[in-house]
Amino acid sequence: MKKLIFLFAIAALPVLVQAQKLEGLRGALENGSSGGNGNGSGDGGGRGGSRDLFWADFFFNIALRPTWWLLFRGPNEMPPNAVGYNDYPYADDENGLYLPLDMDNEKRMALQINGHFQSDEDAVFGGYFQTKWSPNRALSLEVNHLQLFETLDAPNSADETTDHFSITNFSFGYNRVHHSRFQLWWGGGLMLLNPGKESLLYGSPTLNMGLTWYIKRPLSLYADGQIGFPNGVYARQHQARVQVHLKRYMIYAGYQGTKVGDVSIPSAALGAGVWF
Repeated sequence: MKKLIFLFAIAALPVLVQAQKLEGLRGALENGSSGGNGNGSGDGGGRGGSRDLFWADFFFNIALRPTWWLLFRGPNEMPPNAVGYNDYPYADDENGLYLPLDMDNEKRMALQINGHFQSDEDAVFGGYFQTKWSPNRALSLEVNHLQLFETLDAPNSADETTDHFSITNFSFGYNRVHHSRFQLWWGGGLMLLNPGKESLLYGSPTLNMGLTWYIKRPLSLYADGQIGFPNGVYARQHQARVQVHLKRYMIYAGYQGTKVGDVSIPSAALGAGVWF
């Protein structure tokens, strides 16, 4: 009988570990860098100073120009003002969001709104909303919000049966690659994490990057991600999706991942969007 009880406990262990995932996100965030995510090591003395001087000399005298080309614009590369926006992806049945201006397209701005429902096929589910406005061909401004819910096995201390966790990002992006078939952008912004109704709001500067590959009408591939360190804890939000374009509208399915500290929640997503 004892052996049967022991085997049952081992079999139930993964289920117990999966319980209350949002509580795990909250704990990682509120514990901060004191939970072992920080790095307290240092390197003093002349050897560290020499190494710093070496890397400074390497960057300014060797790597500065290639770094500029990589991040902004390479030699003989077409500048952003040499392209325009399509009315919406594949509006001309061939090109994605960008068009050469010599194709009689003078559109200078673009606006995209989309949202989806997501679930980890367990007890965590939620919704995501994204708005991206490009006031010109080089820059984009984006706001996205992720709201997660978890159905609890038992009421929490506030006598609630559902837990909450949300992430909001305000960011800008530099449209580094603006090809008719491929987009790539990078930028930065602000990440705000709300681990519950009665919890503090945690903020952090972020880095972000994303891409869209317009393979062939009506399909495209999209991926993006934001990383930050609220309260000294590594936090990441990322997604990848396959998009089907239906004139000005699209539907998509894909993956949405959320990670705070050592706790991660992978989810399947299904959504829709529109271009203006």
